[in-house]
Amino acid sequence: MRDCKKCGMKYDEEEFDICPYCGEASEEDVKEEAKDAEDKPAGKVTDKVTNELDKEPADRKIKMPDFAAKSKIFDNKLKLAIVGVAVVVIIGVAISAIFALSDTGITVPDKYPTIQEAIDAADDGDEIVVDVGIYRESIDFKGKDIILRSTDPDDPSVVDQTIIDGGGGGTVVSFRSGESEEAVLNGFTVTRGSGIVVSGGSTPVIKNNVIEDNDAEYGAGLAIFDSSPQVLDNLIISNSGFLGGGIFIEESSPLIEGNEITRNHAEMGSGVVIISNSAPELLNNTITDNTADRLGGGIVVAVNSTPSIKGNTITENIAERNGGGILVEESEPIIEENTISRNRAANGGGIFLVNSMTTALLIAYNEIAENIAAIAGGGLYMEGSSPTLEDNTFKENKSDHLGGASAIYNSEPVLLRNIFERNEAGEAEGGGALWVSDDSILELNDPDDNTYSENIPNDVYEE
Repeated sequence: MRDCKKCGMKYDEEEFDICPYCGEASEEDVKEEAKDAEDKPAGKVTDKVTNELDKEPADRKIKMPDFAAKSKIFDNKLKLAIVGVAVVVIIGVAISAIFALSDTGITVPDKYPTIQEAIDAADDGDEIVVDVGIYRESIDFKGKDIILRSTDPDDPSVVDQTIIDGGGGGTVVSFRSGESEEAVLNGFTVTRGSGIVVSGGSTPVIKNNVIEDNDAEYGAGLAIFDSSPQVLDNLIISNSGFLGGGIFIEESSPLIEGNEITRNHAEMGSGVVIISNSAPELLNNTITDNTADRLGGGIVVAVNSTPSIKGNTITENIAERNGGGILVEESEPIIEENTISRNRAANGGGIFLVNSMTTALLIAYNEIAENIAAIAGGGLYMEGSSPTLEDNTFKENKSDHLGGASAIYNSEPVLLRNIFERNEAGEAEGGGALWVSDDSILELNDPDDNTYSENIPNDVYEE
């Protein structure tokens, strides 16, 4: 490498004859040119001029620019310019990243000591990020369409450690002021209060949360009144109430999808309660190990409600009286493609239907298996109802007395292409598959296209 005496820059003398930065020749080149001049004959100036002018134009040698040298200089300057731009770009990206981090970085508790203070300071469209920790407060979105999230809502350990603690009483998180789907609660543990309340026509998104150890009369985990939120991928666990240990839905049409609703307790509807003209979608949830002191271990549907209950796993729920898995009263749900298994109740271990006289009540493509009733209807009990039962599999359900798979009282069901296999009733005339009261009417295809096999003590018993 050679140091330029003019500009001080270093350059490779093997690649460049002159300094590519300023065009200065090297000191060695200057000395060599001077030496070459000394070695030439002196001559007379006038003679040299005369000799040049006497030459014909065609013989004259016109000195052309050294394009090769200039090209090297240009190439080098271009390289330097590209490097310079790249450096500027890298610096710019780094600065942008720093500013971006500061904009979307942890807001609580770095900038605001409490979550509510951050909400109060936020505007629609803002995102508030909360670091792990215990926040002993109750919060209200106050109608703001903002995103409130933990540092990593997809990491269960972060969710477990980012806790909104209601301190033993009152609603922990409120959406009461018409918040839209742009309002998001994502990745928290909500605990020790009366859970989450959504009302006033609000439609927020509630996802990736753990909602646990809350206590309330209605909807200890989540209570929804006259609203349609999206409730997605939450764990709703160990909450306790009178109606709806896990979720309570009244006059609402929410989307409840992908949640695990487990180990909740209530007088009625320990998992989910759906009442008063509600039409929610319950899709692909796991509703398990919930316990009701009276009715509806897994789900209660009542008072003119029309939910779609599809693709759920409803298993190992208990009701002391009726409806271990699902209880339906005066409503028209669509219950399809669910696994309803190993639930227990006095009547209707799997499903209990009462006073729902409409064939719009559809029970189709479900697997209803290994449910137990202490009195009647191991898989399904119905009274004063007219459901359509289509393409279900009733397998290994048991009743201690009547109707191993189904006990039918004062009802007019439509039964099409169902499978009844290895169901068992305890009484000699109990009807291993179906026990049918004398005031009931079965509507079947002719010939009967339902399939019966290995039911004990018999397939169908009609009074």
